[in-house]
This record gives sequence, structure tokens and C-alpha cells, in this order.
Amino acid sequence: MIVGMLCRHYKIYQGINFIPIGNDYENPFTLFIGNNAVGKSSVLESLNTFFNNAYWNQTKNTKVDEAFIAPIFLIKISDIEDSIEACQLQLIKLISDYFWNVTEDANNNMKNNGDFKKFFEFRDELKYKYGKEEFLFFLLGINLLEKSKVYYSTFTNDIQKKLGSSGIDVRDISLINCIKAYYSYIYIPVESITSDVIKIENREMQDLMSTDILDEIDHILNEKSFNSTRSGRARQLSLIDYLNSKLDNYMNKINETIEKIDSNYAYKVEQGYKKNLTPLDVRNRILEAYFSIRTLKKEKKEIHELSSGEQRISLIDIATAFLQNNVKGNRKKIVLAIDEPENSLHISKAFGQFERLHNLVGENQLILTTHWYGSLPITNLGNVQHVELQSDNKVYISTYDFNNYFEKRGSLPEDIQMKSYFDLTSSIISSIRADKIHWIICEGSDDKLYLSHYLRDIPNLKLLSVGGCGNVVKVYRYLFTPLFEKYEQKAMESKVLCLIDTDDIVHDLEISSDIKGKLKLARIQPDRKDNVKLQSVSKAGYYHPTEMEDCLNPKKYYETIKDEILKTTDEELIKIFNKFKFKEDSILSRVKGEQSSILEPLELVTSEEKKRIYNFLDNHHNKFLIAKNYTAKELLELPDLFKAIKTFFEG
Repeated sequence: MIVGMLCRHYKIYQGINFIPIGNDYENPFTLFIGNNAVGKSSVLESLNTFFNNAYWNQTKNTKVDEAFIAPIFLIKISDIEDSIEACQLQLIKLISDYFWNVTEDANNNMKNNGDFKKFFEFRDELKYKYGKEEFLFFLLGINLLEKSKVYYSTFTNDIQKKLGSSGIDVRDISLINCIKAYYSYIYIPVESITSDVIKIENREMQDLMSTDILDEIDHILNEKSFNSTRSGRARQLSLIDYLNSKLDNYMNKINETIEKIDSNYAYKVEQGYKKNLTPLDVRNRILEAYFSIRTLKKEKKEIHELSSGEQRISLIDIATAFLQNNVKGNRKKIVLAIDEPENSLHISKAFGQFERLHNLVGENQLILTTHWYGSLPITNLGNVQHVELQSDNKVYISTYDFNNYFEKRGSLPEDIQMKSYFDLTSSIISSIRADKIHWIICEGSDDKLYLSHYLRDIPNLKLLSVGGCGNVVKVYRYLFTPLFEKYEQKAMESKVLCLIDTDDIVHDLEISSDIKGKLKLARIQPDRKDNVKLQSVSKAGYYHPTEMEDCLNPKKYYETIKDEILKTTDEELIKIFNKFKFKEDSILSRVKGEQSSILEPLELVTSEEKKRIYNFLDNHHNKFLIAKNYTAKELLELPDLFKAIKTFFEG
């Protein structure tokens, strides 16, 4: 993935700048957020200049020979070793080893430069998180004045000195070409014309397409199916060779004809240009000729006839359709960069736009810019980069992980939380009014998986996890005031359920936790007979710590946690787990506790050993893996919790 960039003199980024993009290899999703004209779009544009030779927007009144763009890559060795030539991979490994270990001593100019300090801190964090044994870490850049050689920013002279002494050409441009062949960078600027972008004959759409048709065309062009005789010897030619042969003969005849007038005339290829057609040349012409007469329509309307907001939705829909259908089949790693996906959209549609895009993350890397702060609570995977322009015209970027974004309240800009929840709740209320959408606001992504597994037949239901009990309560408070108005209640045909665990801490709202069955804040709580109910949030009532995992199908949950524990390399944990069996009369799926646990000991088990299992199950990553495994299994009878939720929405 592209984890960052060093650049100099590109638009607003005057001087040397380190721009972080992302540090989550498994979830390569990045959101650049901030005010207008602070440099968000410039990041996407500069990468487009590097990958696709787009216009180089140099900062005014700066020196051409100092301007450069150098993306920083983190790539798992096993992911790339089958995609590039062995000699190139060995060279990249040497360059990666250099960048994993280089220090500021490589150049005196780095020692007092804050951006290089950030670069080294970022590198060291990745080294600790992923390790240099399994991952490649390197940067490759281009200089505006000299685009034909690799440029390594301020490291260029040092890396040439250390690696070039053995005869290695570390500045060979083929290094960049092989990385460009590995990635496909698809950039959709905010001012793009949708009807032009989604033409199938365009490069961007070809990179999104399934490779099946592209491979089939290449196969037809390269298959040796034509017989040819030269100097009395028969041989077979491919269609592309046959075409080149016939065209060469034709050009020779033309040159012979004009040479009769004057031998100084001749049609020749410019030096440095290829002489013959390649399969790619012919394939592109085939696609252009065949698909250019077929335009995308929606409800019998041409895309350009739709509103600008509808066009933006169509653009994301088409990209989503291709990428979801071709996750494993693409020749290249897709990096999809979109400027302001919410542009021209009604606020009620903004949530769905970001939700669709986020679902593409995994095999694909997504880099987005936005002004819509409501996008922040939508996901708990990837990174958010908050971009600000300081008084000295220097761009300052603060990096946060989505999974603990709102836990870092003390370090956030003052207005971010208010903007985030205000924008989000405004979108929720608008969707209720416009599209009659039901909503469940829950704590974590694992809760969301369980809810979607059991409640898939509730029509028009949206699920949103916001990363913790406190954030669910906050969303409820933001929704409460506008929805408490009588005219809103009368107009409201949908329902919103804000769902939290029952924690050790008892929440006191000081407002009602229910607005006439339309908006409800409820905690998950089994009664003393283990009947699970949606209880109100107040200091009164029965409280026993309960989370959603306690209210699943007991046998199915036991088998799931068994699967995940046995997958680990922790032999001690496996040994401890094997001291238990499933307790057959379990009503709930609780693990903790003596009497109500689904784990029945086969022998004496110490409290420390039980704690090892509890710690494993409480780990955020493990909770998510268990939820994925559980929801992939057969859908059994609805547990009481989900029956209660269905009753709320159907009542």
C-alpha cells in the first residue's frame, strides 16, 4: 500500500513535506479531512502526477530542479514476489533494507528538519508493527527537471553511494515502471465529468474491469494460429505478428514507391519509439471501437442527463460493482482516490456513499478527501488525516486511527467532535424523512456483524457502529432534541434504536431514554431468569454486566471461539481451553462467571488460566474475528435479544 509521501514544491506543499497516508496494511483506508484550500486534494493530485503522468502543478516562484514527488510504499513480500521480475525484486529488497535502517546521518539537511523527523518516527512505527523481515518499505520518486531517473529525495546521494558502488543502478527508471505495473492509481477529482469517467474504453474503467475479457483478447492476439512461409520454411504466427508482418510489407512497398521520385524520402519510426503494434495497442483500439457506441444509462436516461448528485452516486455505484466483482481477479493492486465523494449529494445520501466505499477496503486501497465530518464515526478501520494550514502557510497533518479516534478527545481540534456528530445525526434525520430508513446505532463492528446476521429481513434497516458506549449515548443525545419536537414525531415513520451493553458503570441520562417508541436508547440485559430484554437506561432497574456476545446461540458461539483459539499458535492457551467442554444446558452464551458460563471444566482450572481465555476473548481484534466466523455459519433460530429488537421495529 501507499503509506505516505515526501514531496517538494507541489501546489500548496512548498518546501519539503512528509505527508502520512496510512499505517494499517490490512485495512488500507484513509480519509483526508479539513477546511477548503489546506492541501487535501493536492495529495491525490500529486499521486496522479506520479502514477499517470498528469500535469505537474509546481508551486509558484520555486526552483524546477528542487520539485519532486516520492510516494512511500509498504508491501508484504509474499504479495509482490509473483508479480514482478526476480531481478527487480532483489533490487527493491536492497533499497527496502536501506530505508528500514537509514538514519538522519544520511544527509546533514535532515537533522533539523521536522518533516524528516516525522518520516523516521513513522518508519519506526511501521517497523515495530510489521517488521522488516516480511515487509518492504521504500520510496521511489521523480524530479520535475529529470523525470527519466528515480529520485530518492534527500537520500539520493547516500543511497547511490551505498548501493551504487557494487555496480547497481539504483536510479534506473524501470524500478518505477515495475511499481506502476503492480499498482493502478485511479483518481476521480471533484470536478470530473461522470459520463466521461465511466466510459468502459477509458483506462480507469479497464483497470476496474474483470480481467477475463482482457485476457481473452490478449489470448486471441497472441495465439499462434496463422501459417507463414519464409525462405522455404513454414512457421506459425500470432495474429499480432501476422498484422505486423503485413503492415511492414505494406510500408516497404510505400517507401519503394516514393523512393522512385527521390531516394531521400522514407517513412521511418522516430528513434526511441517502438516499431510494431503490441497486443495492448490493438486491445485498446478494440475496446474503444466496441464500447464507445455503448453508453451507460439509468432508467433509460443518459448519465449526463441526471442531476449532479445522481451522477456522483452512479460513479461510485459503477466503481463499486466492478471492484466487488473482481476482488481477486485484477492484475494490479487498485488504489482508488476520490475527491469529496459527498459532493453535490443531499445530506441524506452522504452516509450511504461512504458506507459503500468503505466496504471496498481490503484488497483495494481507498484514499478519500471530504468536508463531511459525519464520515468520521462511520468506520473503525484505517486512518483519518486532519489537515490544517498554519499561519506560516505550512501544512500540518494530524494522524489518528479510526478504531480509537474518539478516545483521543484531548488531542483533537476543538470543533471536530461537535462537527462529526452534528453532521452524522443530520444525515440520519434526513434519511428518516426522505427515505424512511430504520437505524440501529451500536457500539462496535463486531456488534454490527451480529445484528446484520440476525436482522437481515428487516426492510430499510441501516446499521452504524460508532466505537463505544459513550459514543452511542452521544448520538442519542444529538438525535433526542430535534426528534422530541411533536411535528417531527408525527412525520417520523421510521425508528431508531441506540443499543449499548450493560457495563459496570451505570449511566444516568437525565433525559428520557424513549420517545414514543420512535427513538430508543436501550441496554442489553437478561433478567434473573436469563430472559434477554431491551432495558431502559437509568439508575433504576436490574444491572448485570452483559454484552452482545453473551446473548448469542450458546453452542454456535462455543464452536466459534473454539475454532479461533485452535487457530492460534498459543499452545498454552489451547491447552487451557481443552480443560473445558461445552455446558449442554446453557441458555445464554456467557463465558465469564461460574454458574452461567458455557465453559464447563473437566478438571481443576485456576483463576489465572480462566483469565487467559477471558483476555483472548476481550481483545478487540479477536472479538471481530470471532464475529466474522460466527456470522459465516448457518443462520439458526433467533436468540431472544434479536427477537426483542425485531419486535421494537415491527411494533
